[in-house]
Amino acid sequence: MTTRCALHACVGALLWIATFTRESAAQSFTGVAAADSASAARAAWQRAVAAFNAKDMATARKEVDRAANAWPVQPAYVWARAVTAQMSADTDGVRNALESYAALGLGRDLRTDARFAGYVPLPRFAAIVARHDSNRASLVRSRVIATLSDSTFWPEGMDYDPRTYRYYVASVRHRTIAEVADGRVRRELWPREQPGIGAVLGVRVDARRGVIWATLAGIPQMQGYSPADSTIAALVRVRIGDGAIERRWDLPPAALGHTLGDLAIGPLGDVFVTDSNEPVLYRLRPGAEALERITSPLFHSLQGIAPVPNGNVAYVADYSLGMLRVDLRTNGVTRLEDAPGSTSIGCDGIAWDRDAIIAVQNGVAPARVVRFVVDGSGRRIVRAEVVDRNIAIADEPTIGAVVGRQFVYVANSQWEKYTDAGVRKRERPLAVPVLLAVPLRPR
Repeated sequence: MTTRCALHACVGALLWIATFTRESAAQSFTGVAAADSASAARAAWQRAVAAFNAKDMATARKEVDRAANAWPVQPAYVWARAVTAQMSADTDGVRNALESYAALGLGRDLRTDARFAGYVPLPRFAAIVARHDSNRASLVRSRVIATLSDSTFWPEGMDYDPRTYRYYVASVRHRTIAEVADGRVRRELWPREQPGIGAVLGVRVDARRGVIWATLAGIPQMQGYSPADSTIAALVRVRIGDGAIERRWDLPPAALGHTLGDLAIGPLGDVFVTDSNEPVLYRLRPGAEALERITSPLFHSLQGIAPVPNGNVAYVADYSLGMLRVDLRTNGVTRLEDAPGSTSIGCDGIAWDRDAIIAVQNGVAPARVVRFVVDGSGRRIVRAEVVDRNIAIADEPTIGAVVGRQFVYVANSQWEKYTDAGVRKRERPLAVPVLLAVPLRPR
């Protein structure tokens, strides 16, 4: 989702130290305690930034350690701990931090990182290097099922219509929705760059009503953006047949602005929408005129939503805090405990599949698709299984959907190929967007 860039802001002047590539992670806190621990970690991180700017490396390192201790499986903090240890010539500190990083199921290419290349030949680092290599290796189980020939399309959300066997893919850049049939774009539901239409971020097919629900956001990454567009924040209901917008729910202005990102349709027909800027989870009940607001101290950077079949619970991915459970009867929110050796932070689009949350986790390096198996209580992740890590194609995966016994997802969106102001990075060439399909376990 677009507000992944908001997570970058907290890194500030330590960006080059942590080489923060949208990485995040979580630990086994739930409830308000998780929010408190995350707040303590962020406060320590900000003090580390200030100390670094003042060229006080001793204090910067102490505060990085404090951040990592408060939120001990946050990859950005763990990686910064490794880097500051290297800068302090603390070999034991480097080793411990790199071990902690690998223990999250993550890995970096230590051989090509000048800061750590000197440690690679040391016998005591051999196992650590091997574990990093294993954690970052390709795990290709997916195949290309559709290609969008326009490399500038900039896909984000997608969904599938089981009646017509067609996919619908949102365009951030061109503010429209593509209909994909037989592996290629058949049409776009409305002309590109229309006034008043923001970047299209989330799309979900409501096959029963023959409509698509979509979210619009006025962000600089869309073609033809002007400052006046920043107020665009809307949920729209679109007739599939002719692309007509049947109804539009616009949000009133907010101090920090809105970014309506992903959305989901619950089993009872409710439409759920995440606002990652404010942040709020919105609910539109069937036949209702207005969106209901659900808020929580745990909400920080909301992304995908996965309602469960009983209609009582929806899981929400928070990019910087992890996987959250929302009780739709009480609006109570808790954080799921992570499985050992894993992290649920950095997840974008999510979907429910039997006893698990299927997540596109683009906030770790390399990006991947993960199956988080949830226990019977629905409050704890008992196992995290990497389903797909197709590094050669899926450099920027975003949102997906369960289609039969496959998970189909946008493989290569373009957030990292443009600046936050929407300017192309010439050193990052565009590739033709594709949809990948990865098999899920048989029922």
